[in-house]
Order: sequence, then structure tokens, then C-alpha cells
Amino acid sequence: MVSLARRSAILQRTDSLLIARRLALTLLACVPLLIAAFTTPAVSSPIDLGHPTHVPTLAARAEVLEDPTRALDLAAVRALPDGHWQSNREEILRFGLSHSAWWVRLSLRNATSEPLELILDVAMPRLDLLDLYLLEGEQVIAEIRTGDQRPFHDRALRHRHLGLPFSIPPGGSREILLRMDTLDGLFPPIPLRLWDVETFQSANQHDNLLWGAYYGASLALLIYHLLLFVSSRNLGFLLYAIYLAGFTVWTLGFISGFGQALLWPSHLSWNNEFDILVPALVHIAATALVVYFLETRQRTPILHALLLILTAAIQLLALAILTLVEQLDSSLMLGWATMVFLAIHILLTLLYLGTSLRVWLQGLASARYFALAWSFPILGLLVSHLTRVPGLIPHNPVVEHSILIGSTLELLLLALALGDQFNRLRDAHLASERHARERQQAIAIELEGQVAERTRALHAAMGKAQAALEAERLAREEQRELLATISHDLRTPVAVIDSIVQNLAMEDQGADVRTRARHARMLQATERLSRLLDDYLSENRLSLLRLGPQWSPCDAGALLADAASAARLLSDQHHIAIEMGELSAEIRCDPRLTGLALRALVENAVKYTPPGSHITLSAWSGGRDAAGGIFMEVADDGPGIGPEVLVRLFEPYMRGANTRDQPGQGLGLALARRMIQTQGGSLSVVSALSHGCRFQIWLPESDPPGAHPLRSRSAEWSPRS
Repeated sequence: MVSLARRSAILQRTDSLLIARRLALTLLACVPLLIAAFTTPAVSSPIDLGHPTHVPTLAARAEVLEDPTRALDLAAVRALPDGHWQSNREEILRFGLSHSAWWVRLSLRNATSEPLELILDVAMPRLDLLDLYLLEGEQVIAEIRTGDQRPFHDRALRHRHLGLPFSIPPGGSREILLRMDTLDGLFPPIPLRLWDVETFQSANQHDNLLWGAYYGASLALLIYHLLLFVSSRNLGFLLYAIYLAGFTVWTLGFISGFGQALLWPSHLSWNNEFDILVPALVHIAATALVVYFLETRQRTPILHALLLILTAAIQLLALAILTLVEQLDSSLMLGWATMVFLAIHILLTLLYLGTSLRVWLQGLASARYFALAWSFPILGLLVSHLTRVPGLIPHNPVVEHSILIGSTLELLLLALALGDQFNRLRDAHLASERHARERQQAIAIELEGQVAERTRALHAAMGKAQAALEAERLAREEQRELLATISHDLRTPVAVIDSIVQNLAMEDQGADVRTRARHARMLQATERLSRLLDDYLSENRLSLLRLGPQWSPCDAGALLADAASAARLLSDQHHIAIEMGELSAEIRCDPRLTGLALRALVENAVKYTPPGSHITLSAWSGGRDAAGGIFMEVADDGPGIGPEVLVRLFEPYMRGANTRDQPGQGLGLALARRMIQTQGGSLSVVSALSHGCRFQIWLPESDPPGAHPLRSRSAEWSPRS
């Protein structure tokens, strides 16, 4: 920030043209000084004062003098003839944009018989430099230098306004000279008032009460919107609170003058810089509020971009003014920079208004409050700046506080816009909740209907299931009765055959070896048939697949031998052999399921190969293969199976053309594969016409079974010749 000495230096630096003008005016001013040595200065007609004293339009009785050089001192001004002075004839002093110093002259006379204690009130806290001189005749009885660019404690009147307390004896007179100057050449409208002490104190109390009510209301509004933000999480309330806080702080320095009087009495740099920095920062909050509330990014992209550009521009300009003020060559440049800042400020405020109108026309009802809100500060700024033009707008309290009034109405309307938007959002939220409840009720009713329908369907399904279970139970009962009947009916002829064969064997003791061998085979066949009836023709035996595999240690050789023995009973003209590979003495499998599968494979090999065929039963461990497990194989050198039959060989009821003369229904291979798969294994076949068949069983080495890929020797097997 710039010191007072530095500011004074800035005021004294001018260009060559300004220096020439100063020298010329100084020479002209010397002429009245020479004349003053021999003549008496002209004196304006005094203002007669009574008691009590209150002259609110004192400026209309004053005389003004422009000093373009800013070089005239008190003596030079007093030496000038009365012709240099001009009557003001207005209720306030209006100097507008001027880089001159201005002198004001007042002549007062006490028309009462009592002394008057008076206060000259220069009711403008933002006047940079003010020199007050109190004269009695030719004598200077008081000299005060004040202004917002001078320390507050140097003021003769400890008040936010600038002023001079003085007294006039009965019948006496006083002349007051005031020198007014600014750093940037922007003179605000300056009211002059004359009070007696008692009236001034009463007016000051009333004034402080009004300002206290204003700041109290602003604080209450700020807290209220902060609480609304905390409760609703609506960002608009927070942005409004920030904007309100920034504007309220700005009024402390720019409008009311309480900033220097109460907050920074010794920090002179804050008085002018405050009027640049705070409005720039306030525009950030204002732009954010407009962008958020009006949804400018979606609704008006072009105006949205302009808002951001102008907000950034006013920040950069404010930063430039605050940092480069010492490099400015004169107060003229500082004044023009300030004017550009004010122009962008007004343009940005107009853009707020234009954006609000645009969004309002698009259908956002709450934007009408925004549009009306921004019109009031624009009107206040317009009135405030037009008051600088002499004779254009009459002065009154409304005009004097036009910016404050317009901004206050703006803040109230913005709060109303936020409240209206909040109410609309709340109503929409309530409508959404009501719709959700109605939808939920409709869904609940629909679900109740669906549950009732599903319940009925479930009851129907349960009835069908119970009927099916009852039918299955009856079928199982019938099956058991059928099995018992078949078993009984079969056992009788088997017993008769067995008895006859035994009698034949006993009667033919002296028969030849071949006959006795036939009798022995017949006895073995009837014994096997009885064992099969005992083992498998029962409910428990036929439910092996339903009950699942029952693992236990098994002898692979015994399983192969049992299958070979069953096959030899069917034919004594086939060559049946057993080969045992690398295999442990015991394996783990279900002996019943595995034995049945092996028997089915061997019996098929006997039935579908011509007499004299070779059938080989083998077993080995799969340790030498990647798959591991146990392999069992039934191979023959019969006629083989064609490819069209081979692909469907394990289908139920599948029988080839060469099986017509053989009894059966085509279920043996399908049941055999299922018995092996139930144990987690596999049953495969490799065959070719005229090259025999190889049926291979693979079983895992451990239980419970898992899915194992089939890996067998048959992949490397080639048909026998």
C-alpha cells in the first residue's frame, strides 16, 4: 500500500503541460498579491445565524474557487479578488471528475446575544484531503488538516464525517475557508451542514441508530441464510451469505465511514484500496450466485462465458490498481484506472440483470426476482453518478443514499428469489415423495396380487408334487409286488431245473467226461441264476443307481474273474483271457456297480462275436498317463462296429443290425456307462469294422469322485488284423 508521503509525491508529479499551466497560474496569482499589499481583500456577505442553529443547505450559500495548479496556499487564495470566486447556488458541492483543488468560502455572523457553539459538518467520509481554516478578520484562529487519507486521531471532530467545531461570540463573525482535493480526481457530491452542538448530537444519535439497525438486520439476514444452508445444503444460501457479508463490509468504508472511525483509524492505505479490493471480491460471490441460481452454464452458455470473463477482468484490474499505483505518473492516470474499474463494475451488474431477464424468458419463474433485484443497484449507481453533474438531480436523503437503498432492496429481493426457489424445490421434492409413496403403494398392491397368485400356483404345484409322490409310492409298491411275484415265479422253474440237473448228475455217475462236464456247467448256470435272483431281482438291488456308489476296497482281479466266469457260462467256444498290468492288489470302487458293468461288457462281447473269438479282460494303473486313475478294458477281435452305429452306441434301446438274433432291449451299454459315470469315471469304446472292439473303463483312484479327463491306452491302439 502507498504511504501518505508517497501519495503527496504522486499529486505533485505532472507532465510538462501541467507544469506550464501551473507556472502561468502562479504568475497570475502574484498580481492579486501585489494589489493586496495596498488594498483590502473582498469579503462576501455573511450568513446571519440564530439559535438554535441548523443549516442543512449551507453549500448553497458558499462560494467556490478552482485551483487547477493545486499550488495556491491560504495567503494566495485570500489575496485573490472577489471576482475569482463563484457562487455555488446548489444544495451540495459538485466537482465531478476534476484534477484541480477546490476552495470553498463561508462567512458566518452571530446575530444573537449569546455565544454560539457550532459544528461545520462536511458530510462525506470519502473525501481524500480536506484543509479547514477558521479566520477572524485577518487572523487565522484555527487550522485543521483532515480527510480519509490522514490519520483519524488528527481530526478535530471525532466523527465518521469530516468537520470543524468552533464558536462565534455574540455579534461576532467568522470566515471559513476549506481546501478540498482527491488523489484520483473523482470528487463525490459533498453536503455541507452547520449545526449547533446539541442539534448535532441529537442528529448523530438518530443517525447511529439507523446504521445500527441496518447492520443488525444485515447480520441477522446473514446468520439466517447460513442456518438455511446448514439445514438444507443448498449452495445458493451460502453464496448469498458470502455476497451479503462482502457488501456489508464494503459499506463500512465506502458509504458509512465507520471503517476508518472504528476499525482502521491509523491504516490510511485501506481507505482507497478498500473501495477497490472489496467490490472486486464481492463480484466473485455475486457471479457465483448468478451462475448457480440461474444455471447459466446450461441455459445461456454465451452469457455464462461473459460473466466469467468480466469477473476475471475486474479482479485483474483491481490487482493492477493496487499493485501499480506507485508507478502511475499522476493522479490523472489513477483516476482513469478507477473509472475503468467502475465501468466494468457497472457493466458486470448490467450483465447480471440481462442474464436474469434471459433466463426468466426461458421459463424460470424465480428469475423474475433476480431481474428486479439487479435493477435496483443499477438505478442506485446511476443516480449516485448523476449527482456528480451540477444541476442535474436535486439533492435529498434518498438521492444521497441511493447506492445503499438500491443495494438493500437488491439483497431483499435476492433473498426472496432464493426463498421462492427453495419453496419450489421443496414443493417438487414433496410432490416427488408423494408420487413415490403412491407408486410404492401401487407396487405393494401389485406385489400382494403376485404373491397371492404365486401362492396359489405353489399350492397347486405342491398338490401336483404330492400326487406325483403318491403315484411314485404306489408305483414302487407295485414294483415291489411285481418283483416279488417275478422272483417267486422264476425261482420255481430254476429250482426244478436245478433238481433235474442234480438227478441227472447222480444217475450218470458212469457217464463220459464230456457228459459230466455238461452237467457241471448246467449246475453252475442254475446256481448263478439263483444268485442273480437273490442279488439283483429286489427293490434294494434295482435302486443301486438311485442310492449312489458305495466305495470300498475291491480286488480288480476278482472283478475281472467274475466277469470272465459269467461269460464262460454263455459260451465254451470263446477264448476268454485275463491280463493284469501294473496295479495294486486293491482298488477303491463300488464292487456291485463295477462288477455289473464288466459283466455287461463281457456278455456283449460273447453274444456279438462268432465262436472261436478271443476276448481279453485287462486292468492297469493310469500312473504312467497324465490322467492317473484305474483302467479296465474288455477287448475282442470280432467283426467290430460301424461308425454310424458307434456314435449312438450308448443311447438307450440302441441295437445294431447284427443283434436281431440276440435277445435284449439295448439297455445294457447305457446302464453300464451310467454305473461307471456315477462313480466319477467314464466308459468309452474304440472300434472299426472287421477289427474288433475295445470298451475301456476309467475310474478315479480316490473318492469322492471328481471330473477327470479321459486318457486311455485306446488312443494309441490300432485295429487288430
